Amino acid sequence: MRCFSCGVWSFKPLCKHCYTELSPRLQTHRLAKTPVLSFYVYEDIELLLKSKYTLIGSRLLPLLALRLKHLLEPLLATPLHALPIDDHIKRGYSHTAAIARALCAHSPCKVLYNRLRATKDITYAGQSLEFRKQNPKGFVFRGDPSLAYFLVDDVLTTGTTLCQAIQTLRGAGAKVAFALVLAKVQSLSF
Repeated sequence: MRCFSCGVWSFKPLCKHCYTELSPRLQTHRLAKTPVLSFYVYEDIELLLKSKYTLIGSRLLPLLALRLKHLLEPLLATPLHALPIDDHIKRGYSHTAAIARALCAHSPCKVLYNRLRATKDITYAGQSLEFRKQNPKGFVFRGDPSLAYFLVDDVLTTGTTLCQAIQTLRGAGAKVAFALVLAKVQSLSF
């Protein structure tokens, strides 16, 4: 196979050079009074993130998440429950579930699947903030509100999805320790 990023022959979706060139950097933001952790600038890894629309994303997105291990060790040392946002299966897999699974591998954290689902099939990709506000996803939480959670998503664009998810969990009485996204759009500021 060829490296998804540079096109050289590789046994993995990213060649060794491209994988080591990925340089995640922890950034912390606040959204709905909740810490949101991001690690990449969206524009720097846009091609890799857009792989979520194809089956190769099931292999590439976990590689991006695995690069975060050294940055996340202190946070994931405490047993928490990862909630992938709207982890229903599209195109053969769920991209948020694949990211959460990679993040929790070799940690005391556990992924809880199918607990935070959107009731409306709305795609926010490429949509304006106004559209997102006028068309909420209508999340439903079907988990244990006595557990401590962290939310997992791929990209922080406007913060609308995360705000809706945080409000849904808090409305159910659940504690959200933090939210984690692989990347944040560079122009977004809080």
